[in-house]
Amino acid sequence: MLTLELPRYALVMLLFFSLAGKALGTRVGPEGRVRIIAFGDVIDQYQGYNTFTVVRYDPAISYTPVPTRPDYVTPELAQRNLRIYMPRTYRRLVDDYDIITTSDAYQYLFRPDWINWMTDAVTGGGLGFQWLGTFACEDQKNWYGTTIGDIAPVGPTSEHTISGSFRFVVRDHDEELMGALPWEEAPPCVNLNTQTPKDGSSVWAVTDHPKGYPFLTYWRVGEGAVMNFASKFPNGVAPWAREWRYFPQAMIYMVYRLADKRLPEDPAIYEELTRQIIELNEMRSYLIELLSFVENFGGRINSLHDWIVETDGKKALADQSYMNGDFDECLARLADVKEEQLAISLAAIDAKQDALLWVYLVEWCSLMATFMVSGIVLWTLMIRRRLYRQVGTSRLVV
Repeated sequence: MLTLELPRYALVMLLFFSLAGKALGTRVGPEGRVRIIAFGDVIDQYQGYNTFTVVRYDPAISYTPVPTRPDYVTPELAQRNLRIYMPRTYRRLVDDYDIITTSDAYQYLFRPDWINWMTDAVTGGGLGFQWLGTFACEDQKNWYGTTIGDIAPVGPTSEHTISGSFRFVVRDHDEELMGALPWEEAPPCVNLNTQTPKDGSSVWAVTDHPKGYPFLTYWRVGEGAVMNFASKFPNGVAPWAREWRYFPQAMIYMVYRLADKRLPEDPAIYEELTRQIIELNEMRSYLIELLSFVENFGGRINSLHDWIVETDGKKALADQSYMNGDFDECLARLADVKEEQLAISLAAIDAKQDALLWVYLVEWCSLMATFMVSGIVLWTLMIRRRLYRQVGTSRLVV
C-alpha cells in the first residue's frame, strides 16, 4: 500500500511546487523563460543603437513590447497598443507574465483598474516590477500618487529630472548583481531622475552627485519585488549603449536579478554569447528582407525559405543549450548557425542576380529598340531627304 501511495504523494508535491513558483520567489515561466511585458518607449532605437530592448534577444527571456509613449508613437497608436496587448483580466496578467517593465510610460493612458492590476500583481501575484527612468516628474509620465508609485522603493525629489554627468558608484558590494559586472567602469550617464530611497529599501548603487542620489534601488514588497534604475532611456544611457561593452549584459542581468534567476558566472563568455545572438538575429532579419526583395522580382526562393526554417531549428538547439547553462555547447551551435546563414546569404545573392538578369535583359532590349527606332527616324529625315529635289514656287506676275 505504501509503495502505491508514495508516487502519488510525490506527484502532488511536484505539482504544488511547480504551481507555486512565484510564491517561492522565482519569477520564471513554465518553459524556463522570464516573461516580460514592457510599456513606454520600448521600440527599436533612435540614434542608431538599441536600448534595454536588447533583452528581447536573450533566449531565456520572452519579451512583449507595448510602445506607449505618445511622443515616439502617436497617442492613438499608444492607446491601440494598450487595448491589444494589455491582459484582459488581472488573472491573465499574473498567469502570463513574470515581470512588468516601464520606461517613460505615460500614466494617463492607463485605466485605473489596469494600474491597480499591476500593483496587485506585484504585491499579491509575486511579479517583479522594473522601473526604468522616470518615476516622478512634472509631466504626464508622473506615476507618483498612484498605487504603482506606492510600491516603488523610492520617493520623488523636488528636482525631478536633471542633466549632467553621473557615474555609477557601487554601494552594496555584497549584492550579487553588483559583483557580476564591472559597473563602475561604465561611462557616465547624461541624465538622472532624482529619487530618495524609502525606509527598508536596498540601495545597490548611487551616483557621484553631491547629494548622492540613488542609481539602482530594490526591495521586496508583498509577494513580489520592485527595482528602480534612475537614468532615463534612451538619451540618458546613450553613453552606455555606445561605449560600454557590457551594456547588453547589464540590461539582461537586471532582469535576471529581478526574476531571482541565477546570473552567469563568466561575463566574458556571456558577452560573446550575447554578441553572437544579437548578430544572428539581425542577420536573419536581413535574410528575410533580401528574400522578400528577390521574390518581388520573380525569383525562386522556396528552397531558401526552407533553408532558413532548417537553420531556425539549429538555432533553437543553441537556445536550449543556453537555457541549460551549457554555454560552450551553445557557442559551438551558434557557430554552425552563422555558417548556415552565410551560405544562405550567398545563395540569396545568386538568386537576386538571376532574377535581376531578366530585368537587365528587358532594359537592354528596350534601350536597343529605342536606339534603332531613333536611328531609322533620323536616317529618314536627315539622309533620305537628298533623294527629293527642291521645288520652286510660281508667282503670278501682273
